[in-house]
Amino acid sequence: MKKLLVLALVAMIGATAFSKTIDEVFSAFPKADNVQEMTIDKAMLAMAGMGGEQAKQMKDIDAVRVISIENPSSDQLATIKAIMDEGVEGFDVLVDADEKGEHALILTQGDDKMINKMLIIGLEEDEAAIVLIEGKIDPSNSDKFINLGK
Repeated sequence: MKKLLVLALVAMIGATAFSKTIDEVFSAFPKADNVQEMTIDKAMLAMAGMGGEQAKQMKDIDAVRVISIENPSSDQLATIKAIMDEGVEGFDVLVDADEKGEHALILTQGDDKMINKMLIIGLEEDEAAIVLIEGKIDPSNSDKFINLGK
């Protein structure tokens, strides 16, 4: 039993040793013709003028940060796949889906009462996106924010 616990501990330490921080994820994609990066802060979200249910959901969001990559190069693809395989430090996997050449990974940071950050990484044949949503997300409403990242 002790050997099993030691092995599990070593595996967890090894997994975190290779994971990237959220800042490393966003800095992994330097400016290029096919890379667009945008940060939308709380004020800009308020000016978007969403009404009804969308406004209620967005009021607790502090910022949305997006990297969009059109026709990713082989280096960019390798970087995204490495991030998806290695994980992101401090984030837990909520969804990991791979279907028909499309891979989506949704990671969260927080607990079962409140998600502080949600990272959505989507990879298709001709495009990739990384979306970081920061704020106070009720885990029971997380599916609405997942759709925001699509």
